[in-house]
Amino acid sequence: PRTAVNGKPLLNTYKEWLEGPYMRRGIQCQHCHMPNREHQWLGVHDAATFRQGIELDARTIRKGGAVTVIATLTNIGAGHYLPTTTTPAAWLKLELFDASGVAVAGANAAQRIGRDLVYDKQWVEKSDTRIPPGESLKLVRAWQGGRTAQAAYARVTVEVHPDDYYERFYAARLKVKLPDATRKQYEVALQRAIGSHYLAEQRDVPIMK
Repeated sequence: PRTAVNGKPLLNTYKEWLEGPYMRRGIQCQHCHMPNREHQWLGVHDAATFRQGIELDARTIRKGGAVTVIATLTNIGAGHYLPTTTTPAAWLKLELFDASGVAVAGANAAQRIGRDLVYDKQWVEKSDTRIPPGESLKLVRAWQGGRTAQAAYARVTVEVHPDDYYERFYAARLKVKLPDATRKQYEVALQRAIGSHYLAEQRDVPIMK
């Protein structure tokens, strides 16, 4: 607590659980992370575990020359903020496509979901868009003009970067002069982090005429 950033420690998962509904229901950390007493301790790096925590609702509206996409992501299965800690991030993405599967230029949007911290002599919180237990995040965008009238469906994607903070850290280190051996280690670490990306859900939603 003495080094809390914007009132929250860097690691606050236990308090998130303690103050949420899961503790009152008697649902412990082990119920999700150690099912059947297995000691794998699966978390954000495991796509199946992350998928158990989310519910995605997506719909489209065509009115006049405009197309609106409404996507709602709900934390239905994580007893802490989704995602917890400052390391991972998820993106809720929207994009329009025509009937041939070609993306409509300029018709895309994305919302980062995570706790975004930077260190500049001290920790600074740029944003915190994580989803508390039982709550939702909604992304709504509307487009018109250009090729919007040709849009046939909207693609709604939930993409997870489990090591997002470290990716940015490694990339920043690679911008400075480093010994060759050290640079190689950072390059390997960066590629490993990038390789952990996965799609938690992707859905194509038709746009009715």
